Amino acid sequence: MKDKTSFLSFFLIVSSSLVWLGCSEAAEEPVDEMAQVPLDQPSPGEMVLIPAGEFTMGSDLDRTPPLEFPEHTVDLPSYYIDVYEVTHGEWIRFLTESDYDPTGDWRRFYSIGKEDFPVGNVTWDDSKAYCEAAGKRLPTEAEWEKAGRGTDGLKYPWGEVWEAKANTDELGMHNNIEVGAMPEDKSPFGVYDLMGNAQEWTANELEPYPDNPGSRDESFRRDFMGVRGGSYAMRGRGMGLYTRSAYLRDAQYGIGFRCARDSEEAAQEDEEAEGEEEASESEE
Repeated sequence: MKDKTSFLSFFLIVSSSLVWLGCSEAAEEPVDEMAQVPLDQPSPGEMVLIPAGEFTMGSDLDRTPPLEFPEHTVDLPSYYIDVYEVTHGEWIRFLTESDYDPTGDWRRFYSIGKEDFPVGNVTWDDSKAYCEAAGKRLPTEAEWEKAGRGTDGLKYPWGEVWEAKANTDELGMHNNIEVGAMPEDKSPFGVYDLMGNAQEWTANELEPYPDNPGSRDESFRRDFMGVRGGSYAMRGRGMGLYTRSAYLRDAQYGIGFRCARDSEEAAQEDEEAEGEEEASESEE
């Protein structure tokens, strides 16, 4: 705890110094235009409502193992999801306001000035703890995929043909960049950085889709957790928003996350369904 307090004190002191320096003319320096987020974009921590309804999940393209097979329709209730991946700034604020001791080596991706970059190297338990403290939860694989593909079943946030519009290996950045800095890596629902920046934990253990012929594959039998999206170190051209990855809960590999939560309408529907079920049981 002493090391944690010392680090956070250092962070606050240096951050205050940088803010003061930023007010002087001598501190002005050119900024990479790609790293600048337009002023009209949402702020870290904001969420967007994904409406209830059906969407296309998975893919019929051949892969070994066929983790994404087959393409199928899923009907989801409405829910909210973070517009961006959780940032270092949000993560550090969580640590300062709680006694949580993270297991991931998140400092490896952090340095002063990267408060609006996605936090990385967090374990599944780390990401779950953050979301719960924020009154949210990790999104399911289905929620993550619908937030990216929209109702038209897009392969990429911008359409069906690969273009270097996300922070993937093709872009050559070789590291994370500020969330929302790639404005075209944005889904029809307004969710950013799904194809690039950092891969993201989901709430689900990796399980085969219905009618998947590879359901006995070893990948589905090792307690892996589903991970979605691409990263700065991955080739985006060979992926899609349907692509599934999976790691053990204590894996890091630069993985980040975003949160979700039930909508008020969905929560009310659940309460009504529970009430009907209880009434039915009492009648019996």
